[in-house]
Amino acid sequence: MRNGMKVLISLLFVAIAGLLITTTVINMRQVSTPASKGDVVMFEKPRGVVPGKSFRVTEVLPNGNALAMGCEEESGNCIPEVLFVGNKSMPYYDGQIISVPKGKVAKQTGTLRYGSRNNMKTVPIVKIMAE
Repeated sequence: MRNGMKVLISLLFVAIAGLLITTTVINMRQVSTPASKGDVVMFEKPRGVVPGKSFRVTEVLPNGNALAMGCEEESGNCIPEVLFVGNKSMPYYDGQIISVPKGKVAKQTGTLRYGSRNNMKTVPIVKIMAE
């Protein structure tokens, strides 16, 4: 009975942590002007290039934004997680591969910080644009 209770408590903890992360990310607002609202910071101008020529969507959030992972095949540099801001003209889906076209790069346009009190994560918000 004790092992069953431990499993139940673990599952409950995972569910609560997932709810906290989802709630934090749901509260993000897409902004087109420089702003800092809560755990989202948008830069006035795009910053450095984020390595990767393709990204795989790992999760689409309720607001249409997508968390994705990517690696630069040639250099081996990997980004564990980035956020692409969603838009109605091109909705994202789980498992989708987002390819960076030739002559363009993924640049960091902001940051998203989310998580629970003991497990905060900060990921770059990226946008595909001209080099």
